[in-house]
Amino acid sequence: MSRPKGSKNKKTLLSEAMLDDKIAAAAAAKKKLAAEEKKLLSTMDDVKAQLKAKKKELRAAERTLAVLQEKKAQADAVAAAAAQQKEIEKVVSSLVSSGKTATEILDMLNN
Repeated sequence: MSRPKGSKNKKTLLSEAMLDDKIAAAAAAKKKLAAEEKKLLSTMDDVKAQLKAKKKELRAAERTLAVLQEKKAQADAVAAAAAQQKEIEKVVSSLVSSGKTATEILDMLNN
């Protein structure tokens, strides 16, 4: 059976109503995507603001931690010096009670 000439190449013309429907559907899709984009951008701005605030809090906490660690190191140094002083006083008092002279005690402490 032979086929009619040009049947495959026949162009279909869209009616004006079909074009209007497709244009309206495309416009609605564009409007919906634009609204979603605006919502996502708004959410991103909120998250960026939260991140900025958290970074600021973190820097403040790091500074506070550094200050407290420095104070602890100073307090430990003072406590170590006080303990050493007490130990020296204990040794000196035991040497004095044993009858050592001041020069002998100084020589012992310097060694």
